[in-house]
Amino acid sequence: MQTESSNLLNPLELLKSSGIPKHLLYQSKIEVDHLICPICLNILWKPVACGQDKCFQSYCEVCINKWIQDQAGDVVLQESLYSQSLIVAPDSGSGSQYSSQSSSFSEMPQQIHVETTLPNCPKCKRPFKKTSIPIIHNLLDSIQLSCIYEECTTKPGYEQFQKHILQCPFRRINCSGCGLQQLQNELEQHENQCEQVTIECSKCFNKMSRKLFQIHSIDDCVQQQFNNKDNQIAQLYKKIEELNQKNQQLEQKICKMLKGDSFDTIHQFSFKTMFTQNYQFTGNQAIEAKLIRPSFNLQKQKNDFLHFYINHKIKTQAVQGIIWRMRIQTLKGNLLIGICSTLCHYSIDFIINKLGEIKRKEWNENKYKLLRKGNFTFSEGDTLTFQFMPLQQCLRITNENRHIVCRFEPTEIIEMGDSFFSFFSLENQGDSLIFI
Repeated sequence: MQTESSNLLNPLELLKSSGIPKHLLYQSKIEVDHLICPICLNILWKPVACGQDKCFQSYCEVCINKWIQDQAGDVVLQESLYSQSLIVAPDSGSGSQYSSQSSSFSEMPQQIHVETTLPNCPKCKRPFKKTSIPIIHNLLDSIQLSCIYEECTTKPGYEQFQKHILQCPFRRINCSGCGLQQLQNELEQHENQCEQVTIECSKCFNKMSRKLFQIHSIDDCVQQQFNNKDNQIAQLYKKIEELNQKNQQLEQKICKMLKGDSFDTIHQFSFKTMFTQNYQFTGNQAIEAKLIRPSFNLQKQKNDFLHFYINHKIKTQAVQGIIWRMRIQTLKGNLLIGICSTLCHYSIDFIINKLGEIKRKEWNENKYKLLRKGNFTFSEGDTLTFQFMPLQQCLRITNENRHIVCRFEPTEIIEMGDSFFSFFSLENQGDSLIFI
């Protein structure tokens, strides 16, 4: 191991790549050969051993870790090169091999198999299993070492070696000012006198070399304090300006919300329905929901209304409103437009049909009861805009073609709880809606 002055500045660098140099051994009551790492050929440092039967060879921890990493890297490289140059054909009895450049794809084998092994112990050549041998640690504790600094006469034991070389008074450390090497026990005295060491003024907090600090006048200090205050004031004004801008943006946003003009638009639609055999959903930007197979009710002697839901939970306590649009592409039968508290049969529903009748269904019932009737109507070709306004707690539906509006009122939205879903029901085969 080399002991250049650059390494001596940070003595731990000596132990990061190998063990303790053998020439630092001062005294040992035993033969030291079996305390030598076979990789770096130095005295073991933080030893670990191979746990394979009849091996138990000890290595420096850093040495064996590097060995394992190098071996693993070689295995990966060999596997990569091997798989690129040769492909082993499936067992055909001929043992033939095919080039990876074979002209016929049908002749190429379907699977590559390359045997790999774990990194091996340098001694027994078997997979390395990390273990510890207490007797090796006990033997290492019995040796004495010399300090890495020639001037030092201390002979630390194995366990005290690392602590000693860090605290040794003969350790040399660079001055934080001039950069010259100083003995560790003389560094503080040197830096207290070095003109290049950085000093911070306790009043103006300006940092400068000791040489400049000695000529740092009261006038300069006061001026610097004024400059610091000016910078602080400028930063505060900048922060106030940023907060004012954010405040204005929030005020504008609140005004829009109060007017019902602030909305998040649903651009991408997905749907849920239990009638997957009856509905067809097609399209990307605009999605068409089409009833392709009706369900005839023999008891009522008419088609049933079949629900499908927009898969978007609308939160009643949200800050931002929600808007979405739908065009009635084909409508020969009736259409129910509604909101429900859950995506299941047991939910509270409110609906409006094309006659403008608003009805309500309890969660434990299967029948709608009329609440009121308005002038809101719709038919084939109409475009409807849905706007949920959380501050007003209402869902507004606007027929853009006829310029008429219907609302699900706050008392009805409150019954939805924390959230609700929008749903639609068709009854006539071929009727379809397009969501845009």
